[in-house]
Amino acid sequence: MRTHATSRKVIIVEGKTDKSRILKVLREEVDVVCTQGTLSYEQVENDIVPLQHEEVYILVDADAAGNRLRKQLKRELPNAIDLYTRKSYREVARTPLEHLAKILADAHFEIDEQWLQVRPPRRERVPKTVHG
Repeated sequence: MRTHATSRKVIIVEGKTDKSRILKVLREEVDVVCTQGTLSYEQVENDIVPLQHEEVYILVDADAAGNRLRKQLKRELPNAIDLYTRKSYREVARTPLEHLAKILADAHFEIDEQWLQVRPPRRERVPKTVHG
């Protein structure tokens, strides 16, 4: 059994696109497990249960299917840490890389610095006032 100090980090996502986007922003070795949106009994037994002593994070879509999957995963991995994308993005695959980087950095993952660069805010258009 691994201790917390020697456990590996694992992020559970729904699809391959989610996985590739997460790996694009990370700067550390992390296992990313794809569920393909559902979990069969075999997947639970073979892929999920063995993760019970690992440092597991769940990052799934912000929709009904993602919420069902999150609940199922939390039953098997009650100590897993929930990570969330914004509801406005709905899918991890549609979440901007900069926002994924922030989600993961806030969870203490090492992130490629290019995704954490502070971008200058867009200049607001100030309406012209009419004097007269």
